[in-house]
Amino acid sequence: MAGRPAKPIDLHIVSGNPSHLTKAEIEHRKKSEIHLGEQKLVCPAYVKSNKEAYKKWKEIKKLYTGFKFVSSADIGMISRYCMAFAQYIDLIERRDMIARIELTGEETTATQETLEVEYSQRKAAKLYEKIEYILSTGGIMAMDKAINAKMAALVQMEDRLFLSPLAKVKNVPKEPEKKDEDPLSKRGFDV
Repeated sequence: MAGRPAKPIDLHIVSGNPSHLTKAEIEHRKKSEIHLGEQKLVCPAYVKSNKEAYKKWKEIKKLYTGFKFVSSADIGMISRYCMAFAQYIDLIERRDMIARIELTGEETTATQETLEVEYSQRKAAKLYEKIEYILSTGGIMAMDKAINAKMAALVQMEDRLFLSPLAKVKNVPKEPEKKDEDPLSKRGFDV
């Protein structure tokens, strides 16, 4: 059978029943649909250990309260989203911190001397090159590229988890159209 897989029936109903399924068809799909897991969403330990990720988890859990199409089977996707969000925030903070660092001539010399005391001259030179790169425009652009890649991944996950404004708008129940009644049909004339 070709085509797109069917949406869960609860999600279909929240979307406004766009294919106009009858009550019998809806009931049949509810009975035949496989429901994995429980409604209770339990936060994994690795998400709880990350402050930003856990904060996002609580926010998402609050949003999903009352929806039947989200279950414990979705914990993996939700936790991946929370961790990716925390990593995104961390990247932005690190980029801002690096952008604020400015070394004077004296600080540059002191840094090189400190590295040479700790490491061999060759290794110290390589470490200093890496530090220079991180603080350069190229290093900041590399951070921006990583931030943009993380942002793109987050946007895709937000669409799948119905967290983006566009995904929410697509799934708002549509109000039924009001049909204009024919004045003749009100008086018993079938036209």
